[in-house]
Amino acid sequence: MMKNYKGISRALVITMMAAMTVTGCSTNKAAESDTAAPVQETEVQTESVAATQDTQAQTDAAPELAEGQMYSFLTGEPIDSAVGMQRPVAVMINNIEEATPQQCGTSQADVLYEAVVEGNITRMLAIFQDTSKIEKVGSVRSARHNYIDFANNFDAIYCHYGQSIYATDRIAQDGITTISENVGSAWFQDNNYPAPHHIFASGETLENAIAQMGIERSLPEGYEGCFAFNTSDTDPEYGTIANTVAIPFTYSQPTLEYDSTTKLYNKNQYGAPHTDANNGQQLTFKNIIIQYAHYEEIVGGSGCQDIMLNGEGKALYITDGKAINVTWKRADKTQQTKYYTEDGEQVKMNPGKTYIAVVPEDFDITLSE
Repeated sequence: MMKNYKGISRALVITMMAAMTVTGCSTNKAAESDTAAPVQETEVQTESVAATQDTQAQTDAAPELAEGQMYSFLTGEPIDSAVGMQRPVAVMINNIEEATPQQCGTSQADVLYEAVVEGNITRMLAIFQDTSKIEKVGSVRSARHNYIDFANNFDAIYCHYGQSIYATDRIAQDGITTISENVGSAWFQDNNYPAPHHIFASGETLENAIAQMGIERSLPEGYEGCFAFNTSDTDPEYGTIANTVAIPFTYSQPTLEYDSTTKLYNKNQYGAPHTDANNGQQLTFKNIIIQYAHYEEIVGGSGCQDIMLNGEGKALYITDGKAINVTWKRADKTQQTKYYTEDGEQVKMNPGKTYIAVVPEDFDITLSE
């Protein structure tokens, strides 16, 4: 059985517009600007759920923390406190098909975003808490201003090679120090691949660049993560069956297939397993978030997109073979995006890695048994 999940109602969009500001995208060549998004009426085709996550059944015991450990803000799993209290790094990853053979480092990311940039292609943002796990990551591409918001959700250090003019403006306006193409110690070339798909980094080179730029490495005192986690793997007792999740990005066409043995989702794209060239491993995730947002093409921006990321909107939280209707909220660009159940409680995610697809509000997401 398949169910299609689509878009945001007009009433919700109108509510969102009162609070929203515009953030955006750009192209391999282009420039961006901030523009207001028109309201588009779409039909919500989701099932309401009466239960809350408080009724879920815990299935696995919570891991005990050893001395000097904490639960990661990104995964909810034990991590050395010295690492867990550092700011993560967020690396801009090329995702066009011809660059996928050399795409690497993604299997080690704690959180992976995918969203549309220009020409209906997608780009990814890989967020890492522990840079020592980054053997080689890339290929690294240029910044898009929407992705600054994704990085800011985790107070992550944004790493990119080049930038659109819209990202350039946003970085300057907000006074953000990033690791850009101008920080030569961050990057190396792999000339087995043609430009511009040949720029890579490692954990060591990124740490060298962070030190060179004098970027604050520690999270602020009293920092709270944007995710909330269960203490152990918790099977949802309600929701729509979601053993396969199909996302209609025009080119990458990702699908995520649930493996009941590992209790993880295996990611595919371009009609094949989505693998990491470092180790040949298929990307797997414990959690999937589908975040619906309003996209608008920037006039004169060579196909660049603005994405409405402030306000609130519909989303799906998917784990352990089930999908739950939730709401995302972010007051403004200084705040984190958080996800809430229908009773207003913050979603408690299962410990593990998370894939977040930020999709146009009229996308039909197919969930199947």
